[in-house]
Amino acid sequence: MIKILGISGSRIKNGNVEALLKEAFSPVQDRQGVQAEIINLAGKEINPCRHCNWCIGKQSEGKFCFQDDGMAAVFPKIIDADGLILASPAHLGRLSGLMADMIDRTRAFVHGNVYKMSLKDKVGGSIAVAFLRGGGIETTLSSLNLMFHSHQMIMANSGVYQLGAGVYSSREGRGRFEPETRYMVLEDEYGVMAAKALVERVVELARILKAGREALK
Repeated sequence: MIKILGISGSRIKNGNVEALLKEAFSPVQDRQGVQAEIINLAGKEINPCRHCNWCIGKQSEGKFCFQDDGMAAVFPKIIDADGLILASPAHLGRLSGLMADMIDRTRAFVHGNVYKMSLKDKVGGSIAVAFLRGGGIETTLSSLNLMFHSHQMIMANSGVYQLGAGVYSSREGRGRFEPETRYMVLEDEYGVMAAKALVERVVELARILKAGREALK
């Protein structure tokens, strides 16, 4: 069984980022041998990393971080996944602050005395949603991908977008509101195609890596 986890870093519940993740995951949701789950950070209390170094010496099984907040439920899902897909809106040319705080908290997987480098060789894929052209797709994707590099994960791309998948939430990225359309992100056919291809690639790489690990036993 391959476990794929998608995380929406938008503060808006049932917004464009969540809708895009659901659409991108739709081809694999009921696929045999794949367990796919999406979680939303919206509404969760995700505190910034304090860099208190508690995780370096006091981490224990199932206790990832000193802080007791929404990350307590997110940490085990990340550690259990074979593939991780991060989706963030572009805010002022960069990833959302909510997603940035979550990424910073994964420091517990880099330096923790129990979970040190526990994400190594898992597969990661990035999705960025921007309202207009030049709104920060590339910088958002680059920031998300840096997390994967920090954890020595295997970075996937969509095959049609080098850094992952970039999608506009306005028609052709022109930055115009169309209130009659609830999820404008789904109108970006090329972007949706890239997001679906990215999910497929994450599943493919996760299967290859899992088979390789089994063969090496």
